Amino acid sequence: MNKQECKKYMRKAYKRVINSNKTLSEENIEIEMKNVLNEEIMEYITYSKIAVHNMIKSGNLKITLKDILAQIDILPTIYSKYNIVDLENKT
Repeated sequence: MNKQECKKYMRKAYKRVINSNKTLSEENIEIEMKNVLNEEIMEYITYSKIAVHNMIKSGNLKITLKDILAQIDILPTIYSKYNIVDLENKT
């Protein structure tokens, strides 16, 4: 992970700790960073699963990585982050 990504996750974790009126400690930052990372992982996995599902159902006989990546580029415009989380929770 590069330092920009680390700072991004640290900002989100810090804001969550402060907004939930928890004390700023190593344990609370660790918990919140894990929560932030897990949420993003689930979001990325769901986008990938939808992309593969769409490609399989499209009748495309040969699915390439380029095809899947193109689907993933489009999906965030169709599904918001909150819709993706709901879809993942339903499956």
